[in-house]
Amino acid sequence: MKLSGDKKFINLSINEKLSANELSTLIYELSLLRAEMLPEVPHNLPVSGNDNMAYMQYDPALFITTLGDNIGLGFRDSRLGWLIFSLPHSKACNLRDYLIANTQPGASDLFSSNSGSDDILH
Repeated sequence: MKLSGDKKFINLSINEKLSANELSTLIYELSLLRAEMLPEVPHNLPVSGNDNMAYMQYDPALFITTLGDNIGLGFRDSRLGWLIFSLPHSKACNLRDYLIANTQPGASDLFSSNSGSDDILH
């Protein structure tokens, strides 16, 4: 795989069998190349009919933990694996406020940890 000088194209050739792990590694490596390409991934969600793609994963597994001075928020996507985000407290508070305003009180089982650690919420 090679990124073109103008960062608009990659040259890719695959003609072999890949295991699930090898395919995951390839997807990861492709995502690193995509992050360097132009145009960059849009900052706004794509509108229906737009050339940009967005996918929804229904009811993903998730975890929340502290990551240094930030809040770690991870989602498991069945196509891409774990996507982990490090949110500054200001964004985490915005998310908290939205969730409080738009969810039913007492409906959460988020504080039951399967990991045995009180620092990671599932």
